Amino acid sequence: MKKQASLLALTAAIALTSVLAGCSSSNKENETNGTNGTNAGTKEAAPTKFSITTINYSPDTPVNDNPIELEMEKRTNTKIDVTYLPSNNYGEKFNVMLASNELPDVLLTTYIHAAEVTKAIDDGAFWDLTPFLKDYPNIEKAYPKESIENSKVNGKVYGLPRPRPLVGGAAFPAIRKDWLDKLGLPMPTTMDELYTALKAFKEKDPDGNGKADTYGFTGSVAEGWMDNLEFVESTFHGFNNYYLTKDGEPTINRDFLESERDAILWLQRAYKEGVLAPDFAIMKGTQVIDMMKQGKVGMIPTSMDANKIGDMVAALRQSAPEANIEHVPTLISPSTGKPYAIKEAGFFGNYLISKKVPEEKVKAILKFFDYGATPEGMELASFGLKDVHFTVGADGKKATNDEFKKIAGAAHGNIWTFIDPYSRLTQAAPNYPAEYFERDKKVIDERLKHGVFYNNNGVSSETEQKFQSEIGKKFQDIKIQVILGKQPIEAWDKHVAAMKKDATMKKILEERDASYKELFGSK
Repeated sequence: MKKQASLLALTAAIALTSVLAGCSSSNKENETNGTNGTNAGTKEAAPTKFSITTINYSPDTPVNDNPIELEMEKRTNTKIDVTYLPSNNYGEKFNVMLASNELPDVLLTTYIHAAEVTKAIDDGAFWDLTPFLKDYPNIEKAYPKESIENSKVNGKVYGLPRPRPLVGGAAFPAIRKDWLDKLGLPMPTTMDELYTALKAFKEKDPDGNGKADTYGFTGSVAEGWMDNLEFVESTFHGFNNYYLTKDGEPTINRDFLESERDAILWLQRAYKEGVLAPDFAIMKGTQVIDMMKQGKVGMIPTSMDANKIGDMVAALRQSAPEANIEHVPTLISPSTGKPYAIKEAGFFGNYLISKKVPEEKVKAILKFFDYGATPEGMELASFGLKDVHFTVGADGKKATNDEFKKIAGAAHGNIWTFIDPYSRLTQAAPNYPAEYFERDKKVIDERLKHGVFYNNNGVSSETEQKFQSEIGKKFQDIKIQVILGKQPIEAWDKHVAAMKKDATMKKILEERDASYKELFGSK
């Protein structure tokens, strides 16, 4: 009996030792992978829970635990609590959260260099992610290096960028290639060649209807800047910054440059000779597109959005079956003598991680975004589940269905961003001619090669914040008056001369100099 009791005790001790050993192993595993068990590949690990607040551009909001979100969680061993805020008041609600310090674990800022965001960073509200990123190869591989570099604050990465294509988003000339061909004109490569083509569109009846009813081009302007006609200024300058600070050089206001005067005179001539549509100064962006659809103009400055181009071509081909719109790849800048196109920062918004989040959980959150940077993750967020939310056509393009719309699936792409330099061309665009795709890819490649972007992100001036709206409006008012011929170019010269001596302007330039040196140093 005693022998049997001893045997039972020994068996129980062995069993208890095994249980304790299992617990110890599990604890060690959780210590390694995070307090909530963040290793997606370990079945025993509990899902990492965290909250995200992000933006939503759609009228409908996804519900939590919808099929796409559940699949995102399954693939990353996470449990996410997402709050989608409408885009029309996102900034206001973001500022309230920031001021109250009641932050989710992960928070999207649409502008990481805003004064209130950089102050919160300086106050220690968010993690410096720089030391961690080397451990997340998909982010490093998929994100354009510019999107990381251009969104740094004080030389460090405080927010994961939402990458965007580096070119194709800014307005640049899109021209009626069929009109060029009919008139025997080449694709323009300089501002002079562009003007020659646009003037021919006005004077040589490119639509063949026997009427003088076409213009070379049109565009829209805004209260403090030239809006989509800004491409004229940017091309003459060879850069797209209003204030520009470069290493070893003092900050400049581009309106002070001779190249700005040349740009104004180019537009003034276009208006005077009837090449530029007469109502451009009061037109809305939609009206600019309508003029192209109606066959009234031969060029408009626009993005490379496949939907936009496709809709214009479809409208034109109802009455002109051979109509063909082509993007001008680059234009030689008179200032530099080099091909020029507008290059962009490569991101729109950044995901910040609250400093209240423990370090191991930060790593799990980064792992979540790292999976989102894989082709599989991007496909899931942008299109959903194959044969449930999207199908693949014979041309290889993915098309979402009503089930995707029903769950507001597009909003998930604001969390895991689709990263592709050609994404403006690959979106579902039923009217976009299939033969345009390879052609437009070459345009993007050319713009990537020659595009110019000077990183002045984060360079600031308190005086600029107070007075720039007033300053910009005054410059713009005189600019438009000169273009319309209501004031001579000497009125512009006089205003520029006065502003060069203006104490407020001098202070802006000095403060931006100091800010640049603080952010980037003096190289």
